[in-house]
Amino acid sequence: MRYTALYRQWRPETFDEVVGQDATIRILKNQIKSNRIAHAYLFCGSRGTGKTSTAKVFAKAVNCLNPIDGNPCLKCEVCQKLSIGSSMDIIEIDAASNNGVDEIRELRDKVKYPPVVGRYKVYIIDEVHMLSTGAFNALLKTLEEPPQHIIFILATTEPHRLPATILSRCQRFNFKRIANKSIVSRLAEIAKRTGVQVEREALYTIARWAEGSMRDALSLLDQCIGFGGNVVSNEDVLAVLGTADQGFIFAVAENIIEGNVSDLFYQVEQLIEDGRDVIVFLKDLIHHLRNLLVIKVCHDGAELIDVGEDTFKAYTEQAQKASQERLMRAIEILCAAEAEMRWSTQPRVSLEMALVRICRPEQEVMLDALMDRVAKLEQQLEGGVVVKQTSPSRKGARAASKSQAVDGGSTVGKEGGDDGSNAGGGTADAHVWEEVLGIIKKERIALYGFLKDCGFVLDEKGVAVLSFPADQQFFMESINREDNRNFVEKAIERVIGRQVKVRCTLVEGKSTSTEPEEKSQNEDIIEKAIDIFGEDFVEIVDD
Repeated sequence: MRYTALYRQWRPETFDEVVGQDATIRILKNQIKSNRIAHAYLFCGSRGTGKTSTAKVFAKAVNCLNPIDGNPCLKCEVCQKLSIGSSMDIIEIDAASNNGVDEIRELRDKVKYPPVVGRYKVYIIDEVHMLSTGAFNALLKTLEEPPQHIIFILATTEPHRLPATILSRCQRFNFKRIANKSIVSRLAEIAKRTGVQVEREALYTIARWAEGSMRDALSLLDQCIGFGGNVVSNEDVLAVLGTADQGFIFAVAENIIEGNVSDLFYQVEQLIEDGRDVIVFLKDLIHHLRNLLVIKVCHDGAELIDVGEDTFKAYTEQAQKASQERLMRAIEILCAAEAEMRWSTQPRVSLEMALVRICRPEQEVMLDALMDRVAKLEQQLEGGVVVKQTSPSRKGARAASKSQAVDGGSTVGKEGGDDGSNAGGGTADAHVWEEVLGIIKKERIALYGFLKDCGFVLDEKGVAVLSFPADQQFFMESINREDNRNFVEKAIERVIGRQVKVRCTLVEGKSTSTEPEEKSQNEDIIEKAIDIFGEDFVEIVDD
């Protein structure tokens, strides 16, 4: 027997099976129960929201011999004939292919004939906006005063294209997009009744991509069942859609928040190598940043984000790291890039340029870019540079910053009990570690992520001590795995020319490897503070 698509197998047979259109269904059922049935209806709404399905259920219900609470009984002779499509009392017309005056004249001549079995003859005209102007004019009189046994149901996705004279002759019902939770519930029910196991996260992904269309959701589920068999995971859905997994999107968003352009370029390269669709990925990324913005600006954003509990917790943690200005600007730039990509032959380049613009607001003179720069500067100033109202000279401020950087290095040396030679050794260690990180970043970028914040000291016994901050114990344990530790030892050997052993430790506070970087960052922060606030309002003081 030939296979029938899921959206056709599970087309609603009663009003109770129609999902997400409660107000419309309630009105139609009450009209049937009270016998207040109109002669013309207009069902309008986006694709896959149940317009045609509701029209067919309504046609059954008005002709049913034994209706139950406004629903067709599905057991009487009329219902059974209508279900198998053999009834002559329901005529479905595709206006896209029957849009001329002649077809409407033929319809007008046939409406005078009474129904064969039921009480009403129902004409369902789908995509009615495709009718020509002459066809609309030919339909006007019949639509206004049809025979008592005739009901017209017009369905369209573009009601604004209908003449006002048609709209005024119909009862209009707007079919809204179906909520993601309703789609997930319906998909779970169908999957259970068909014997297919689908992950909850996969159902949410399908619902999100369906964009309020139940038909699109069922079609996508059908594809995923064909891909994964009777067990469908979220990875199967992502593979069918051609987009990246959620962990990858979180990592990209993290680099956008931190402004790591280099890492973003590597991630785009990985995206292309995996054969993912850039435009599809961009839609997911925009949706992800939108969710972060919702959590950032709303007191309780859980109701506005259709995700699982664990995913929502991850969203909340990431949103705390981001500024509202950065998120708004990123969404605006990425939305503009998405529009450009539809006509671009180089979507990858468009994506990369958009990411650079997001992470380099100082290269733009727009107001939103300036606000992003100020927000970032405020976050950096909270890390150690204090701004007070005073009037030093510009040169004095810059000299103070350089003096502070030098004093900071000597203070570290004194605390460790080292003399001047040891301080020089620390600088040499920093240069060695910078070269080692460069090698690791090119060959094992995942390990680079674990190591980029740790400190590095090479002692006289040939032992490389890697000191991790106390909150990075997971990173330390990952490096301590034999294969990872051997790779790091080989990378150090390539730089210094001799074998070493790696030993990992946890330390309180920040790792020592960030000191040289912090010094240069302090100087850069002071430069930016002077440029933005003016030299008369910036003074450098110790914490």
